[in-house]
Formats: sequence, structure tokens, C-alpha cells
Amino acid sequence: MKGAIFCGYSEYIEQAHGLLTWLDIVDKSELAESSSFIATDIYEDKIFVELLTISAELLNVSLSDILTEFGEFLFPTLLGSAKHHIGECTNVFEFLDHVENVIHIEVKKADPLAYTPSLILDTVSNSELLIKYTSHRQVCFLAEGLIYGAAKHFNQKVTIEHLSCTHQGDKHCLMKVTTVQPS
Repeated sequence: MKGAIFCGYSEYIEQAHGLLTWLDIVDKSELAESSSFIATDIYEDKIFVELLTISAELLNVSLSDILTEFGEFLFPTLLGSAKHHIGECTNVFEFLDHVENVIHIEVKKADPLAYTPSLILDTVSNSELLIKYTSHRQVCFLAEGLIYGAAKHFNQKVTIEHLSCTHQGDKHCLMKVTTVQPS
């Protein structure tokens, strides 16, 4: 996993819970060699999983909640590095289509060893989108947070329902994303 994710995670924990919490999480880790990471380096996925697990236990929150919050926090950073690839997207659904059909392709061109999840989108209506999310990392809740971050970027509100999930034993995750109309 790219170090940029680890850097973003440490920043998220520090901003949301304080530097001492981040240092405590790393101190409890058997795999993390330091409390700082290099954005361009590659780290083993199991280090991230361990940091997440320790964080959830220490903060008394679920892994899904911490991943979702982190995803929403991380979105502006990821958008900043891919802004020139988003084209003329005007809403969250257009952006999500662009993620799979442009951004992930460009990421792989820039770094052939990069691993990106697979997103298969099915537009049900102007306000409803189904996303089949497949990743060996099984971080669908991070993807959920990123979707919330994208919606916020486009001044939209969305609800996300997991219709199937690898964390429940399913083969893939299927999320229903619905835009919420202002009242």
C-alpha cells in the first residue's frame, strides 16, 4: 500500500484524536517501525490493518466507522493529486464513473505496480447508483468514506447502503448510493 495512505491516516488520527493518540497507536504496533511514513514508499497492507485495528480498539469505535471517517477525511488529498484528471465532472455520479474509467487508469500508467480496486457502476436512475466494489484489501468502508467526501466536494448529500459485503461473507461488495435532494 502506498505510503501516502499511511501519511493521510496519521494526519487523520492526529487531527481527529491528537498526536499522543497517534503515537500510542504506533507504540502498540508490532509492525510499524516508526510513527512517520514516506508518501512515495510502499508498505505492507498488514501494517495498515494492524494500525486500524489498534485504533478501533483504543478509540472504542468499529473498524467500519474509522475507515469511513478516514475516507471522507482523505478525499480532498486524493482529489488534489488527481484534480487534472477529473475533467468536467459536475456531480458525484459523474466523478465516480471518472474514477474507474480515467483516474485508476492514469494511476496505473504512472505506477504499474499500483493496485486499485475495481468499481463497476450501474446507474439505476438520476438519483441512484449501484457500485460493485472488488478489492483484495476489503476496504469498502474506506471507499464509502471517499464517496461521502466526493459528495461533499460536489455540494451533494448521499446515503450509502451495503447490499452485500465481503465482511459479511459475500464475494464482493455491492453499494447503493442515493443522492438526497435538499428539502
